[in-house]
Amino acid sequence: MRLTTAPSRKGLRMGLLALLLAGTGCSLSLDTESTQCATDDDCVRFGTYPVCQEGVCVPSGLGPPGCYRGEASSEDQYLNQCTASQCIAFDNCARLGLCNGEALPALVPKP
Repeated sequence: MRLTTAPSRKGLRMGLLALLLAGTGCSLSLDTESTQCATDDDCVRFGTYPVCQEGVCVPSGLGPPGCYRGEASSEDQYLNQCTASQCIAFDNCARLGLCNGEALPALVPKP
């Protein structure tokens, strides 16, 4: 019985072959030469109103989903127009320190 700690030549060849195949696998399956888009309309399939920049669809930051994108010409379009603004929750209870489960103080002192 022979004990060896060094890998066999066959094992080394198989490992090298696996490395070579793994390294070329991505370049064989991805199309790295073509552009993703030419106009903003080419990016519609990604949703959330992306825009085309240098041949790649990038997020525009517009929302919410289903909003009206474009120049508004009616009240509904104006009220539902896309925006890049964000809604940030504000905890007024914590700011005032009044929401600890106790009754709120009277607003006007009793005479």
